[in-house]
Amino acid sequence: MVSSVFSIDVEDWYQGIEIPMDQWDGFERRVEDSMSRLLDLMARYDVTATCFVLGRVAEEHPQLVQRIHEAGHEIATHGYSHAKVYDLTPERFRRELRRSIDLLQDLTGEPVRGHRAPYFSITKESLWALDILAQEGIRYDSSIHPVLNWRYGIPDADRTPSVIDTPNGEQLLEAPVSTYPLYNVNVPCGGGAYLRIYPYWLQRTLLRRIEKRGEHVGIYVHPWEVDPNHPRLDLPFRVSTTHYWNLDSTFPKLERLFQDFTFESYRDAFSDERETLAA
Repeated sequence: MVSSVFSIDVEDWYQGIEIPMDQWDGFERRVEDSMSRLLDLMARYDVTATCFVLGRVAEEHPQLVQRIHEAGHEIATHGYSHAKVYDLTPERFRRELRRSIDLLQDLTGEPVRGHRAPYFSITKESLWALDILAQEGIRYDSSIHPVLNWRYGIPDADRTPSVIDTPNGEQLLEAPVSTYPLYNVNVPCGGGAYLRIYPYWLQRTLLRRIEKRGEHVGIYVHPWEVDPNHPRLDLPFRVSTTHYWNLDSTFPKLERLFQDFTFESYRDAFSDERETLAA
């Protein structure tokens, strides 16, 4: 049976709009309320997810991390500061990764095996990060998006989960979110802004076609996407459009997805591959 994975990038609304971490103190914290909506929805439809938790969120909201873990969801890392990987030095990336992993492991008592970079920012310019992930105990990554986007993407990367060799000879399972190949272009349909942009019939059609190809389906959202009333800031056009577009549609579309598909976590979907890598 083809696996369908649901994941959440657990960050607060102001952390994903390119505001530096040293300017976060004045913003209203809303991540606990928005995650509560998602946790309740997942419980209603028996969905188990992988939650890629930002280290700063874990630091400020430790009880939220424990609640997610106790509900049976996998805890993985989303880094610490939500800075793009290609804007970091390898030394800072390793330091922030280690800090995030330590925070999450202390809260759950379980090893952190998964990683997703903020903004899918492992690109051709930052493939060096894959070696650091493997060296720090990460067994699978979901950071390489095989599309062309102004923030991210490696268009010719593998669309389907596969074990990859890192630049220094380590190995990782790379599990990208969903895209559908149309002519010579990979059409993104793995959630986030695309879930909000597409009409539901198109989203469902693309995912069903991926299933018919015998391929993995991977969908993700952010908590702030089910919080349409979070504050609106004056942002650059591209950032504002991506962040605020059609927020009212996220929750009802997710509910329909949970009715139409059966989702599990990366931990459950790829347990055999992870065990092979760990051997």
